Amino acid sequence: MNTNNTHITKRRPDPFDGSAPARLAHMGLLRKDGSPETGAMAVFTRIFAGSFFDEVCDFYDNPQQIKAVLSAFSELAERADSKRLFLLLSLQYDTLRKPMPEPVWWLAGDMELLRTFTLGFSACLLELAAQANEDGKEAACETAACRPQ
Repeated sequence: MNTNNTHITKRRPDPFDGSAPARLAHMGLLRKDGSPETGAMAVFTRIFAGSFFDEVCDFYDNPQQIKAVLSAFSELAERADSKRLFLLLSLQYDTLRKPMPEPVWWLAGDMELLRTFTLGFSACLLELAAQANEDGKEAACETAACRPQ
């Protein structure tokens, strides 16, 4: 009879433990030579920016709150501050009471991909907001929170 109560636990992998390049390559975001897969990154970025835009529109009741979130992304994007953009995105997901999508989280393990993503994400997000303003928001976001006042 084994009376040893020692439980073996496996540490959860994270983007900073060295496994990020392999995981990002499995997702199709990183080539074998370590360079970004630009086509896949463009699609990846657009998908997550569109999803995030809708989440923000669904969450906030006041259009001024949406504008404040977008302004923060705009300001950091103008400075090309990818680390702070990633932190802002993480904080916004916390505010939305949603976990950061795991594929996005893994980008933290590769600074070149992180920079490509955060700058592209911000550009897509701001493009969606501009389009929503032009189209009367219903076209880009069909929630009451995103309708113009």
